[in-house]
Amino acid sequence: MLSERIRGAAGAFAVGALAAHLVSTVLQNTPDSYNQDLRKFTGGWPLPGWRFFAPNPGVQNVHLLVRESTSDGAAPTPWRDVTPEVDHGWTQVLWNPGSRGPKALFDAMQQLSVMSANQADFGWVTRSLPYQLVFSASRAAAADDSAALQFLLMNVFPSAPPERRMKPILTSEWIALGPVPAEGATTG
Repeated sequence: MLSERIRGAAGAFAVGALAAHLVSTVLQNTPDSYNQDLRKFTGGWPLPGWRFFAPNPGVQNVHLLVRESTSDGAAPTPWRDVTPEVDHGWTQVLWNPGSRGPKALFDAMQQLSVMSANQADFGWVTRSLPYQLVFSASRAAAADDSAALQFLLMNVFPSAPPERRMKPILTSEWIALGPVPAEGATTG
């Protein structure tokens, strides 16, 4: 009889503690105007401080477009979107090693967007690591017989009206390409 009371009390305490933790977490993560510092009430118990991308959530997608020219003097190819596709499935919550490459490219494109928005000197931008990473991704998507390529970063606002849905961010100069090394070949 006493052990049932102890188990019942322990269960009620655990449920109460979990409920208090969840309520405190929600209160801790309300907008700053309502946010109270709850640490003085928790006795040192840590509360997570999530912000879920606030106060500036992402509202656009960045796309990488490429066009090429050949050495025969023909007109450049049309722009084509070479932004990596990222599969989204329930297993990616636990294990998603394939996300690192697209995430690195996305971060580089975001950094170029920031540079462009802040009117950075184009010569400085072209020497930056993000620019080189985006160029490498563009080069990997180019045809083997391309003599030069140009890439374009485009912001796409899915919720905007159609006439304001796309906004160019940065267009590279034409970049001359050398021959593509054979697979497995080393450069000296």
